[in-house]
Amino acid sequence: MSFETAKPVAVTFEQLQKGNVSDEALVEAFGPDSLGIIVVSDLPSRFVPLRKRVLSYASHLGNLPAEELKALEHPEAKYLVGWSCGKEMLSNNRVDTLKGSYYVNCAFYKDPKLDGAEGDYPNLPEYTKGNIWPKEELLRGFKEAVQELCTLVIDTALLVARACDRYAQKHIKGYTSGYLEHVVKTSSTTKARLLHYFPPPTLENGKTEEDEDLDNWCGTHKDHGCLTGLTSAMYVDEANQPINIANGVELAELPAAPDPAAGLYIRNRKDQIYKVGIPRDSLAFQTGEALEVITEGKFKAVPHFVRGCRANLAGGVARNTIAVFTQPNLYAKVDKNRDFATFAKQIVEQNTTDGM
Repeated sequence: MSFETAKPVAVTFEQLQKGNVSDEALVEAFGPDSLGIIVVSDLPSRFVPLRKRVLSYASHLGNLPAEELKALEHPEAKYLVGWSCGKEMLSNNRVDTLKGSYYVNCAFYKDPKLDGAEGDYPNLPEYTKGNIWPKEELLRGFKEAVQELCTLVIDTALLVARACDRYAQKHIKGYTSGYLEHVVKTSSTTKARLLHYFPPPTLENGKTEEDEDLDNWCGTHKDHGCLTGLTSAMYVDEANQPINIANGVELAELPAAPDPAAGLYIRNRKDQIYKVGIPRDSLAFQTGEALEVITEGKFKAVPHFVRGCRANLAGGVARNTIAVFTQPNLYAKVDKNRDFATFAKQIVEQNTTDGM
């Protein structure tokens, strides 16, 4: 697979706060010929230790006993609340068993009393069902840390949304002032996904990995929300350090991916592939399909995938990250004919399987 290394548009947290991000930068980041991603640096000082703590929890979570993980599953919510492994359908009709996901409904951002999306939507339990948190004695402090990090990501997404609104108001006829910021700020539908990519399975004797096998960690797709907040990935050598929370939450982080070709890739409008790196002290935000609709195509969602580490380079190494999908309320219109409930349901049905 041939690819180029991307240099995504980068802005500081302060620039966003002061409204100093230019239209040109937004078009380069999100416009029709863009990679659909922007990097935000100089975040509040609590971000770096919080990122390490939450991503360390991902390894502790993924290594819980099978019966404890089973207790965190929510089949009625289509495995999109709590723990999920082997329930997602990727490209070529492959069932994803190479990573575990822990989903959190972030309605608490709008109102701490909320535990799921607002509205009467019995057919969308993946949004309306309450969260399933691990037992406190198993992962002490997990809930508080995850909620704090998600809140910081959504706070930053609000600033990115505000910049998008300023652009849209100038360039889209009839655009409602502050619309995207309002969508992000008032949503009870935003969802986080803490990801634990298991160490790659050992290859059988004589077997080699083909390029088409290496988007195995997360197949090519577009996000269907507005803005997706991403941390950089944390690589953990689980083979050479005990994953035992009694020894503390924070785990040693490898300085880089053991396979330099592993990571996030974006496919641009010309079908060219770019590898994107996110600094550890920064957040990245990707465009989703709802944002493309809201901005009438001024900003575009882009296909992306995660390429796994080759087994011969990364034996025993796990990859942890978190994505926060800011999304409209279920009752909010994304176009003239569909509310977000209809829009999201179509996407979910395409991407999930009933499992084994």
